[in-house]
Amino acid sequence: MWITKAAAFSLAACLCVALLTVPLSAPVWADDAEDAAEEAARIATQLEHLIKTGRCVNCDLSNAKLGAQKLSGARLTGADLTGADLAGADFRQAEMVKTKLSGANLSGANFEGANLTGADLSDANLTGANLRGADLTGSDISGANLTGADFWGAEIRRADLTDLKVDKSIGITEAEVGSSGKISIFDR
Repeated sequence: MWITKAAAFSLAACLCVALLTVPLSAPVWADDAEDAAEEAARIATQLEHLIKTGRCVNCDLSNAKLGAQKLSGARLTGADLTGADLAGADFRQAEMVKTKLSGANLSGANFEGANLTGADLSDANLTGANLRGADLTGSDISGANLTGADFWGAEIRRADLTDLKVDKSIGITEAEVGSSGKISIFDR
């Protein structure tokens, strides 16, 4: 059976209109909104767990907005806090339970690009932590263990750097810190 050219064009036009008017899947923006909602729910669940228990081992809190939370003695080993807002966060061990190994355990945590301005990381264990590009302006990292930590490109103006353990760390050395601990080592 042969059809005329006009009928073929008419049929093709009808098929094009049908394909354009019937959605084959949800629009892309719907997927993006759904992904964002799932991500927000995931972060909320992990934040709730952190605040409730003080632990969030190997969790993903990248870009989370924690702010000035009291995270005394928190355990965030291996946590991903890339780009997180932790300005003013308090990681000190509570005064009543202060021991020889006081402070938060943040070993292996990824703080790349995180906002840690004014945070209290005194006596924290930051062994092997990634602090590349983090903003530590005005923070207290006195007595912290920074063995193997990476501070390349971190902002450390007005930070308290007294009594640090910086063996094998990148971007910060004992010679740069000196005895005062109140220097801005990246103003060279």
